Amino acid sequence: MPPADPQPSPPSGMEDQDHFWNEIQGPKWVRLSALIEPTLAPIGDATIARLAPKPGEAILDVGCGCGITSLALAERVAPGGSVTGADISRPMLALARERAAQATGPVDFIEADASAHAFEPDGFDAVFSRFGVMFFTDFTAAFANLLRATRPGGRLAFGAWRTRKDNPWAMTAVPIARPHVELPPRPAPGDPGQFAFEDEDFVRGFLEAAGWSNVGFERFDVDLRVGEAPEDAADFLIEMGPVAAPLAAADTATKDLVRRELREALGAHAGPVGVHLGSSSWIVTAVKR
Repeated sequence: MPPADPQPSPPSGMEDQDHFWNEIQGPKWVRLSALIEPTLAPIGDATIARLAPKPGEAILDVGCGCGITSLALAERVAPGGSVTGADISRPMLALARERAAQATGPVDFIEADASAHAFEPDGFDAVFSRFGVMFFTDFTAAFANLLRATRPGGRLAFGAWRTRKDNPWAMTAVPIARPHVELPPRPAPGDPGQFAFEDEDFVRGFLEAAGWSNVGFERFDVDLRVGEAPEDAADFLIEMGPVAAPLAAADTATKDLVRRELREALGAHAGPVGVHLGSSSWIVTAVKR
């Protein structure tokens, strides 16, 4: 049996993706944002550092979600710059706009599929994303669209997960849940999904086909804090991880059994400053000729 994908991927059709991010995953991100954002912050911060935003620049944040990375970028481009955050999740954009209203910085949010949206040609100095580009239905076409939106000499930087085996934060719950629930199958190579960009050659191929040049890859490994104690770490991984959808349909006894076994497994990763599990990402950079 092939290993399960560690998080249910949005279906390939745009209508199904819209439902996934507006009715299923988006509301979860909003509800758990205070836990998710600190967990992902090291990777977002490292990707922003590689992009090196400058005052006065216009930056597009693809898959901006609840707006944390857009606001961080806005601080870097002030004074005189601007940030546009694009996402298809209305619940996440609503929280992003709430946060922007209480912050300083030139940031705006639009509901848009960045893979096909008619951005102003050459309108951005740089394009950024933290885990927001792995779900496009056509990667080459999507990154060609982002290229058109970037001025000549403009930059691209995004973070994307590497391999499943190098991301125990995502995989720990899988072998525990597998005997008790049916997990979703791994997407086929090239399909959208959380680990769609794990293969460097594949990513380089579609970026260069889209017209990007000087494509570079940097491996970024960091232990992610997934909870304060095994109990809340297990709840978090069950809520947001690969077993979320199967367990949502399971009976109470099955849910409790998986939660208990996961808590026991996470005990080995608990320390004085919380429960940490390893992660590994690509920070991918490129420029427009």
